[in-house]
Amino acid sequence: MNIGLTIQILLGGLGIGIIYSLVGMGYSMIYRSMGLINFAHGSIFMIGAYMGLVFYVTLKFPFPIAFCLGVLSTAAIGFFLERILRPLSRIDLMFMLIGTLALGIVFDNLALIIWGAEGLQFPAPLGEKPVSLGNIMIEPQTILIFIIAPLIMVFLQVFMSRSKTGKAMRAAAQDRETAGAMGIPLNRMNALTLAIGSAMAAVAGILAAPIFLVSTNMGWSVAIKGFAAAILGGFGNPIGAVIGGLIFGIIEAASAFFISSTYKYTISFAVTIAVLMFKPMGIFGEPTIEKM
Repeated sequence: MNIGLTIQILLGGLGIGIIYSLVGMGYSMIYRSMGLINFAHGSIFMIGAYMGLVFYVTLKFPFPIAFCLGVLSTAAIGFFLERILRPLSRIDLMFMLIGTLALGIVFDNLALIIWGAEGLQFPAPLGEKPVSLGNIMIEPQTILIFIIAPLIMVFLQVFMSRSKTGKAMRAAAQDRETAGAMGIPLNRMNALTLAIGSAMAAVAGILAAPIFLVSTNMGWSVAIKGFAAAILGGFGNPIGAVIGGLIFGIIEAASAFFISSTYKYTISFAVTIAVLMFKPMGIFGEPTIEKM
């Protein structure tokens, strides 16, 4: 087996795995804080890609500015999702789950009305000519993913562990009743969590957009894989979601090359199920957190 080819397959798997990791982190953060599985997460991933497309292609902003504006505008959508879901939270968690599913359908149809059903091309910011490192060829977009995504993950970790707001969000996630009694505004923490989770989905969507066509149905496939990655790593554990996404991406790339691209998803999910048979709570799983 050629070592250069093996490294190239590994890098490709890590690139797509980082996309799954970002989506999985959004799922895990929202679940850990609110006990909620956001079924609209895939649609928000898609909206983030379209927002990046609008700022970069339609309005012709430089990519760094278009990227930031696309992420911030999608985070704003996530922030206001809490106001929509808040009345449902007073009834039952099941109504919130159904609410996120309904919102996902609404987002998909709004995107269909605004941008149409035909896929749109997102030009690669660094071009499409592969970069040669010896006998290893790397796509420029993969390099961009390797640069941007880890920086954002580290920034988020520092924000959650060092900032006053991040500590308040962690406290609300750990014990909502005590956090509320200490004066932490729980609804605002929920809104911030949904905003950050949506921002992570938007980062993934914009970074993945040059690899895939931007379309109204692009979110569901990535959302399922990001969800599976979060489960594999340990649902509710953002670091576990990162590891799970990377594992999922590597397995997918390796099985596509060594076996067949037809079965790459089947093999990836089969490995996930096999791991969960021995580690039902995931690789870095923690005891289930019950929310009130």
